[in-house]
Amino acid sequence: MNAVMETYYLQEELLEVASDDGFAYEEVPVHESSVSSGEEDLETALHNLQIASQPVPLKQLSKTELGTSGHPEVVEDFLRNYLVKLGMKNTLNCFEAEWYELSRNGKLESHQLQHLPDIYSQNRKLEEKVECLKQDLLSYQNAARLAKEKYVRLKKECDYHRMHHRRVVQEKNKLISDIKRMKQHFSSYEPTLKQLKQKYENATREKMLASLERDRALSEVGCLQSTIHSLQPVEPQTEKSTFLAPSSKDQESPNVGPFKAQVKEISDSGNPYKNKQLPVCGHLTRTGGFQQTKAFQAHKYSVNSLCVHPKKELIVTASDDHCWKMWAISSGDLLMSAEGHSDWLSHADFHPLGLMLATTSGDGMVKVWDFQRGQCTMTFTDHQQPVWDCSWHWKGEFLATAAMDHCCKIWDVERGVCHSTLRGHVNSVNAVNFLPYSSTLCTCSADKTVSLWDTRSGLCVNTFYGHQHSCNDVICNFKGTSLFSADCFGTVICWDIRTGVSQMKWDTGQQSINSLAIDPAGGVLACASSDGLVHLIDVGSKKEWLLEGHRDGVQAVCYSMQAESLFTAGSDGQVIAWQ
Repeated sequence: MNAVMETYYLQEELLEVASDDGFAYEEVPVHESSVSSGEEDLETALHNLQIASQPVPLKQLSKTELGTSGHPEVVEDFLRNYLVKLGMKNTLNCFEAEWYELSRNGKLESHQLQHLPDIYSQNRKLEEKVECLKQDLLSYQNAARLAKEKYVRLKKECDYHRMHHRRVVQEKNKLISDIKRMKQHFSSYEPTLKQLKQKYENATREKMLASLERDRALSEVGCLQSTIHSLQPVEPQTEKSTFLAPSSKDQESPNVGPFKAQVKEISDSGNPYKNKQLPVCGHLTRTGGFQQTKAFQAHKYSVNSLCVHPKKELIVTASDDHCWKMWAISSGDLLMSAEGHSDWLSHADFHPLGLMLATTSGDGMVKVWDFQRGQCTMTFTDHQQPVWDCSWHWKGEFLATAAMDHCCKIWDVERGVCHSTLRGHVNSVNAVNFLPYSSTLCTCSADKTVSLWDTRSGLCVNTFYGHQHSCNDVICNFKGTSLFSADCFGTVICWDIRTGVSQMKWDTGQQSINSLAIDPAGGVLACASSDGLVHLIDVGSKKEWLLEGHRDGVQAVCYSMQAESLFTAGSDGQVIAWQ
């Protein structure tokens, strides 16, 4: 009767059931705290996952979590659990059978069916927990051993890198001390180097002046010889002058200076280039054409003009910085510079003999510089507005200038006065050029026209119409048969001087053409464009090439005397040599 009234408690046990496919499957626990279907979202799932992953501190474990329930365990359950733990299945089966038989027959006493004290259950659970902790301890010891080995390895690497760093610091300090010692050593030589550099510049300047003096002396000797030859009795000839007729005042006061003798020496019979084979542009004779060979920063601001010495390897640049500079073409060294204008320089041009240089400026002045004296010898101030261009007559006795005041002036360099003024354009005269070995002058203007002038009479003999925009530059080929003009919208036109008809026309783009240059043979026309390119045009085949090198618009272009090189200058202040 007592056995019947006993209360039994059931505990959940995990039974392994063999699957048909031979694989072992694990039971996936179902958490009661999961969100019911239809209400689950991402934030709730992440929150539940975070709560489930947080470890529970040991001090907060309750008796249930330690493996003990609120109900005491009976003796037979303890024995069953113990036998199951030891894996004694046969003994367990015998125990179950005998216990059931005894219980059924009522042979078990009441004191034999008492509850097992909780201490035994707690000891069993604690033993299990101790085993788990021992396993954790072993894993932690292995992890600590691996961490210690890694720490030792990292410490060795750290020591190695520390030693390497110290060695690098020592080498750095040694290099710094060597650099300081070298700087001190160089500073002791710096004054000597400055003196040597100054001596070299003075010697180069003296050499150039001596060469100019020699050329001037040779020209004076030639003038004296021509004067002696003219004093000898000769048969009277009627010689027609091709330049400005001198006034009666000039005839009464003869001038026996070198320029007057030189004018008498040069023949006015015609252009010697007409029946002569002239040098061809190097772009056509070299494989691959012109290539950039040299570039140097000539000025801080834009370079507006270039001109090559007629006899020496020298080139002059005129810039917005109010000064002009002379450079050696071969080495690129600065030989001479001068300041005298109060505004930007627009153009510079060598005397035909290379003894003087003429410059024009935005201040409205025209200056003539004598290399022998090393100073400005003449200044013309008759123009009322900026002067754009200048050109020497082939005899070197007269200078023509073009200005914004709509006129062109002819200057008598010997007397230092304005000989005549050519008026006819209705807008700024942007360029002027004497035809080779002729007294004819060509001009171009912002009124979109190109004109030819007879400087003896001061009259316009022909006007060319064809440009739709302001003309920036005009040049003539060496044989004096064709004119080339360019405007501010990239149009270049070739004119026949004899007929006044446009022979060819090229469109280089929408950018302004600022300067033109033609090789002696008249085959390749070089155009300086504001788009930073140099356009090379084959006059015969109309083929076009482009030279790229400037960072800004190209303002000036010129050939060397034999056309084997091309020089360009731009708003970036650079001068580039192409060969």
